[in-house]
Amino acid sequence: MFTKLIGIKKIHINDTDYEIRYYRKNNLNGNALFTSEVNIGLNDKIILDDHSMVSLEYKVDLVLPAALYSRIASSPQ
Repeated sequence: MFTKLIGIKKIHINDTDYEIRYYRKNNLNGNALFTSEVNIGLNDKIILDDHSMVSLEYKVDLVLPAALYSRIASSPQ
């Protein structure tokens, strides 16, 4: 399987800019899997995948803000 970086997108959430890296992985059958990766801390990443780029971008738009909020809400004050 081969993985290739196909794009980088920046998104602004809660006064912070995040960089989303999109990858395409082709398996031996020729089918594609798309993956997004967002570094949100030194040892913290959010990784999502889907079988189409359109669905993956939609999923990132929905899940990323919720995941970031849950990390803020659950961190000790």
